[in-house]
Amino acid sequence: MPRPAIKICGTTSVRDATMLGKAGVDFCGILVGVSFSERSLTLNEAREVAAKSGTKNVVLLCNPDLSLAEDVACEIRPFAIQLLCQESPSLLTEIKSRLDCEVWKSVHLPAMEGQASIEAYVDAGADAILVDTVDSSEGFSRMGGTGKVADWDLVSQVVASVRVPFFVAGGIGPDNVGAAIDVLSPCGVDLCSGVEASRGIRDSRKVAALVRNVLATSEKIEGSAT
Repeated sequence: MPRPAIKICGTTSVRDATMLGKAGVDFCGILVGVSFSERSLTLNEAREVAAKSGTKNVVLLCNPDLSLAEDVACEIRPFAIQLLCQESPSLLTEIKSRLDCEVWKSVHLPAMEGQASIEAYVDAGADAILVDTVDSSEGFSRMGGTGKVADWDLVSQVVASVRVPFFVAGGIGPDNVGAAIDVLSPCGVDLCSGVEASRGIRDSRKVAALVRNVLATSEKIEGSAT
């Protein structure tokens, strides 16, 4: 089993973006125009952060219009755009046809109203699927960055037949990332609050511990398979 990719989402500063690249993180996630998230940036802010990340950038958008997606692709040139909310498969197809980058799709558990099936998003052209949790305890639906641990049994069922790479998110941190990899064998892990000192601010020690634990778990699994 190859090492799962590591994506750290909700990056808000040049300092943290630079640190992620040096720490061995594979993807720097940056939110743009996501109204419910305190970690969201303007397009100009996101461009500055992405320029210093030293790793592959993924820009997260929530129900974007085509012009915003095109502006992000043109000005930031990310590795991928991740659709975070209740975007339709047809919108995913349209965005993918216009942009020269991958398009990823978040799927939330429990399923939200308006959310299509994973199969529909894959058929529409999604290059990767990210399975995450949703939190409605604040009176609105917070998608991603909730700190809520996903039901891994349910996640395992949902991703059993996924035909594209999948990432697992939802309440993952340095202490439980090894268990998540053991149980789910994901192509990648996606973290936000699990490596923060405070909302939107990374804790470099937690990031380093995360990377160590991902590497150690992957080596253990590889050793047991030989």
